[in-house]
Amino acid sequence: MAETKFPFSPKTVAVKLHKKLSQKMCEGQLIPGETISIRGLAKEYGTSVMPAREAVRWLVAEGALEFTDSRKIIVPNLTNSRYCDILFLRKSLEGEISERAFPNISAKDINTLKTIDGLIARAIETNDLNLYMKNNYKFHFYIYKLGDSSTIFHLIELLWLQYGPSMRFICSRWGDSTSDLDHHRSVTAALERNDCPAFRASIEADIEQGIKLIPQS
Repeated sequence: MAETKFPFSPKTVAVKLHKKLSQKMCEGQLIPGETISIRGLAKEYGTSVMPAREAVRWLVAEGALEFTDSRKIIVPNLTNSRYCDILFLRKSLEGEISERAFPNISAKDINTLKTIDGLIARAIETNDLNLYMKNNYKFHFYIYKLGDSSTIFHLIELLWLQYGPSMRFICSRWGDSTSDLDHHRSVTAALERNDCPAFRASIEADIEQGIKLIPQS
């Protein structure tokens, strides 16, 4: 995940592992229903069991993972109503932090965002879900870091922790329907026009599209 500094977050092994796992979840590298092994994580990242357990408990407290019983930890399956709630909160918070970021976005930043969007377009053309998820996350958080609000930024991170795995699952089921999601060109076009209302509206429209991908039960 993007760097967020808090006085209670020292650079311990558990904090570093939490950051790595958080980014994987935000990028959709873990999927709903997937089982998480504390010992497996410790082995994969070359740590002892204790920091791996601490990082996992941290993610459980944030709603990103769930204990199903005393021995099993899973990536939760979001209900449609919870998914819609997350998108509602994302729209509000991400629209606000984007508007705050607007005066801080330079011409160089716009070029960087266009480069990232180029990778998103390539991912859509080649049906590369990994590339799409990674750069969609990168695009959004590049903007949000420029919003100068650690409080809003942290809340957005918590929402993406819960959102990422389910978004990946939904996109994988609906195939190339992700092509309808690319509002990023509207975002960069609004920045080039110096149009803040259109910039925020494009960010919010990108988030709203996620609701259309939810299968109706």
